[in-house]
Amino acid sequence: MSHFTNGLLIANLLIVSSACPAANADSVSSTTVRLYSDVQLSTKALVQAQQEAVRIFRQAGVETVWVQCKPSPSPADRRCQIPPSEKFLVMRIVSKALTSAESIFGMAFLSEGRGTYSDLFYDSVEKLHQECGASVPRVLGHVMAHELGHLLLGSNAHVEIGIMRPRWHGEQLRAVERGTLFFTPEQARLMQYRLSTAKTRPADNAVKAGLAVLTGI
Repeated sequence: MSHFTNGLLIANLLIVSSACPAANADSVSSTTVRLYSDVQLSTKALVQAQQEAVRIFRQAGVETVWVQCKPSPSPADRRCQIPPSEKFLVMRIVSKALTSAESIFGMAFLSEGRGTYSDLFYDSVEKLHQECGASVPRVLGHVMAHELGHLLLGSNAHVEIGIMRPRWHGEQLRAVERGTLFFTPEQARLMQYRLSTAKTRPADNAVKAGLAVLTGI
């Protein structure tokens, strides 16, 4: 489901908790993800979530290289200083959105079908874990992939099958636990094409930003 509010595109993914189920950076089709975490998440869980996202994108023929960054004028990894672009995406894990409901899992900021920034809301993932027993790393990794999918696929990324489905019910949550929720072949080809033709210059999405929202109830 998508609609416009004050010029912003809002695309919703609903995870229905009542239906809870009982590295090659030089690759042409690759992108680097600069990950910032503002929450108390174990290193093991964070690494497992990243591995889930890597696996999902690799199945689509896209390599993702993850770099853990911290706000600093002189970061240890120089990749944390490279201006954002389709080749250098930025993702931040925070507790929750300041002005949104707890059902929102994340946001990807888009401009004219492109974007480089996304936020993930950990409290929503933890709530789903508490209510459904869903694995935090698995859910977080799939949410990561969904949000990055918005950045790489653009405004009309939602389809009725796969990881970019706008609503996740019991069937999709079971697929998350099995590790079988993926991008469609068409989405895989589009991401490969966009990354193979992407420029490393910064994307202009600071002023006119579209908003893709991943939500769950």
